[in-house]
Amino acid sequence: MQSLETWLGAHGHTLAQALDTQRDIICDQVTRKLATTYPDLCPNLPSEDPELSQQIMFQQTPQRFHTMLLAALRFGTLAIIEREYRWLWGIVQRFGVERPHLLQQVRWYFEAARTCAPLSLEDRAWLTVIESAIEQIVLAATNVTPPNIPPPPPSYPRSIAQSA
Repeated sequence: MQSLETWLGAHGHTLAQALDTQRDIICDQVTRKLATTYPDLCPNLPSEDPELSQQIMFQQTPQRFHTMLLAALRFGTLAIIEREYRWLWGIVQRFGVERPHLLQQVRWYFEAARTCAPLSLEDRAWLTVIESAIEQIVLAATNVTPPNIPPPPPSYPRSIAQSA
């Protein structure tokens, strides 16, 4: 069996096209699930700012994930997704978003993609592999428990300042 990177290099662009043909349907399904399952998520967004309203957030989050996934598929690397999650984790926590919210959105996106997009059996199998890889990325990016690794010694020699 070929590696995910090899498959993405050969087939990622085609999968991206198939998913993008159903972008609105996929993202609308995820938006509805976010809004109905997490109605209390991000309640402290300022309502006077329409760009940050809760409903806009529910709509834009699946769209952003979709765009990020398409970029990863077209460039043949999930490193794009890893960078994005590492960056956004520090921000979304301020609004009450937790690891389970991110994981659930990933699951809902791929569930909708398998249901709505015209995919071959091979594409569906690889979509499951991609979903699992992204779940692992989310778990790693949101890991708040630092590993039990002692800090490295300082790079400068230990010395004592002596007065003259």
